Amino acid sequence: MSSPTLTPAASEHPVSSLFLLLALLAGHTFSSMAVLVLPAVAPEVARDYGFDPSLIGYQISLVSVGMVFTLTLLGSTSRRYGAARTNQLGHALVAVGMLVLLLPWTVFLIIGSVVIGLGYGMITPSASHLLMRFTPPERRSTMFSLHQVGIPAGGMCAALISPAVAIYAGWRWAVIVSVLLLVGVVVLMQRERRRWDDDRDAAAPAITANPLAGAIAIWGQPQLRLIAIAGGCFSWIQFCAATFAVVACVITLDMSLVVAGTVLTVVQLASAGGRVLMGWIVDRVGDTARALAWNAGILIASTVAALALDPALPLIWVYVLFAVMGATSGCWPGVILAEVGRLAPQGQVSLAISGSLVITNVGKFAGPIIFANVYVLTRSYGIAFASLIVPAAVALYCLLAARNRN
Repeated sequence: MSSPTLTPAASEHPVSSLFLLLALLAGHTFSSMAVLVLPAVAPEVARDYGFDPSLIGYQISLVSVGMVFTLTLLGSTSRRYGAARTNQLGHALVAVGMLVLLLPWTVFLIIGSVVIGLGYGMITPSASHLLMRFTPPERRSTMFSLHQVGIPAGGMCAALISPAVAIYAGWRWAVIVSVLLLVGVVVLMQRERRRWDDDRDAAAPAITANPLAGAIAIWGQPQLRLIAIAGGCFSWIQFCAATFAVVACVITLDMSLVVAGTVLTVVQLASAGGRVLMGWIVDRVGDTARALAWNAGILIASTVAALALDPALPLIWVYVLFAVMGATSGCWPGVILAEVGRLAPQGQVSLAISGSLVITNVGKFAGPIIFANVYVLTRSYGIAFASLIVPAAVALYCLLAARNRN
């Protein structure tokens, strides 16, 4: 894996596949950690500002607003400035957003969350551009899935580090730790930036002329449209599980913040394993829709099982429930992004990936808000988690329909 992987565009500049993957993985891990720092310490943040912890779902939705803005307007920045430079800029913006969160007024929680989303939206398209250039076709689903492990890995970092830091030093110090890690990524990527960006086009526009061009292109292809909608449904459940696991365990199951953090760690660890396994399966069966349809069926069962959430439920079964939900809701990104990248026109990988992410981020935006409102209406996190059967069933339908179009 560490041997140079060349493309015609980069034949004069051998690129290490291993270093590229590790750098991109580190960046995705620490940016994902930044997104999930506040959910991981939601009870402490809520106590500090005096609001209900369930409202943390709106913070994740604000991050999604920033992401959609970037994905629609800045999908061509990788062509203009280079994918590596765009990736660096994304991490830097996430760090700036985290610093804004430190300001002691509620309005800055809103502003900082949107800025985090602006930066986070640059990371996946630019990383996908680099992976498509320097990864052999027969390993793309696996490599994309390995890169996407950064999201649950970041969640694990947030779950393990942030609650402990919040208890002993305050939640704002957990934010500072995240900022320092992001700065380290920007510095790391500078080592190979010139070689990674040797395909940049200084004449290309930085701002997309048609903000919805990527999404429209995806929407115009029935099979990709259905798969992207399924991805949005998986994303809905994935971010509800990551956002509300700690709050649900503290409030419904009477756990301490640190023990609840271990449940979130299980969610993210299972999600990481699910991504690698799904990439391996798809590379072997050669059918993304079929593999994800199997997965959606298991996810439906796990959402129904969430009705059993109760203080009397043994901790091991809490871990099992959230592990299954984490694995089945979080395994989709790598294989779907690889499929979009495979079908994208030459030189348009970043734009196509951005378009698919616009569609999938609808679920990320709407899901946590709907979940929070279900909880407000029922005052039951068990019912709120069980309500996720709706997006899971929609995902299954879309995937079966996509298979029928093969």
